[in-house]
Amino acid sequence: MRSPYSSIINKNIMLQLNKSLATNTVAFYPEVVTSASLVYFSGSQDYNRNTVSFSADVISNYLTSPWVISQISGSSLPDASGFYTFNIYEYITGTPLIWDQVNVQWQLETSVWDSAAGFSIGDLLTTERAFNSGSDGSTFTQYVSSNENGYYTTYIG
Repeated sequence: MRSPYSSIINKNIMLQLNKSLATNTVAFYPEVVTSASLVYFSGSQDYNRNTVSFSADVISNYLTSPWVISQISGSSLPDASGFYTFNIYEYITGTPLIWDQVNVQWQLETSVWDSAAGFSIGDLLTTERAFNSGSDGSTFTQYVSSNENGYYTTYIG
């Protein structure tokens, strides 16, 4: 169902992400009504098109506001700083597993097959731009001592 707020809310936002934070809290406006408790970000860096995906917990959804507020672990964010474009989907838990689409080895599976459940991607909620402050920034060495007080004189003429 299309959101009733779609014509009155300015959706031109950019998500701010920071890998060095333990938790990033972001808000986005979904194009469809959702009551999901998890969302799935899938996208790529705008510069080199490297793909990235991660999930996020929803702490406030359509039931309380037209905005979805989610929390993302900093450790799940990409290392590379820069601009990204993300498709944000509902992330549905408890979906039945399909035999030929599961990547768990038979010997490693511990649950009874017909009670095993996984995750699946639901409806596309929105597409958003984001800026990520990653961990690939340049490091600068500062040499500070008491005898580095140089000066220069400029002559005109």
